[in-house]
Amino acid sequence: MAEVLARTLGLPALDVTRGGADWPAVEAALGVTLPNDYRRFVGAHGAGRIDNHITVCVPGGPHDRTDLVRHNVWAQECVRLDFAGLDNDLDGWHLGDASQWEPGRADVPPWFEPGDNLVSWGFTGNGDFLFWHVKPGVAADDWPVVFKEEGPYWEQYGVSFSAALVGLLTGEIRSRYLSRWLAGPHSYQR
Repeated sequence: MAEVLARTLGLPALDVTRGGADWPAVEAALGVTLPNDYRRFVGAHGAGRIDNHITVCVPGGPHDRTDLVRHNVWAQECVRLDFAGLDNDLDGWHLGDASQWEPGRADVPPWFEPGDNLVSWGFTGNGDFLFWHVKPGVAADDWPVVFKEEGPYWEQYGVSFSAALVGLLTGEIRSRYLSRWLAGPHSYQR
């Protein structure tokens, strides 16, 4: 599916011989193994902005916001605030630790269960995040993408990194917030 994403964005075919990130180090820092379609796409095309709106982060990205590991520090802090409320100490607790959630789970999406996690691979120009929904025992290639707008709204796409982006770009997936920014012609600017 990474190949379909590249074609949809008018990019050259994926070059699997190109050098890539130190995946073991990046995955150790994030505490997860990353999906293969993401690794293939960013290994070939690097960090970039889709239709001048969605930024795809990569290991070792040129800026704090585009570096996958540093971006996740920020994204996790933002989501912890939503999960725990303003009065909770935000210092590094795991999102799946339900003991830290605000009573009543007001801003915790109902599909997010204790033990789950979120790993952000991108963001928008409006301050929204794109995540993988990491569930214990589910292979990385099967993690669905979720969208978190800057406020309390979440969208679930139920498909992988490449399939979510292809669906959003072709209109097969309709987003209440993203679709209007992805009308085409489509581009990937590094």
